[in-house]
Amino acid sequence: MAPEKEQPLARSLGAFFGHIVDAIASDPDAPKGARTEVRRRTEEEQRPDGVILRRTVIEEVVLPPGTPAPKAPSAD
Repeated sequence: MAPEKEQPLARSLGAFFGHIVDAIASDPDAPKGARTEVRRRTEEEQRPDGVILRRTVIEEVVLPPGTPAPKAPSAD
């Protein structure tokens, strides 16, 4: 295969500023689908040097728009 040809500088700059304009014009609070948190787990570890290491794992389900949220699992 032939190597891909590099884009001209003007096109690259146009694409760059186009991404910036899209970011400014977009609504960050727009609904992107329902997110339901399924599980959250936090672990803490105290290291000998006094540093506390905290790990948080959040599991979510992302549903398409218009889909009802499932029931939360029971904590057994």
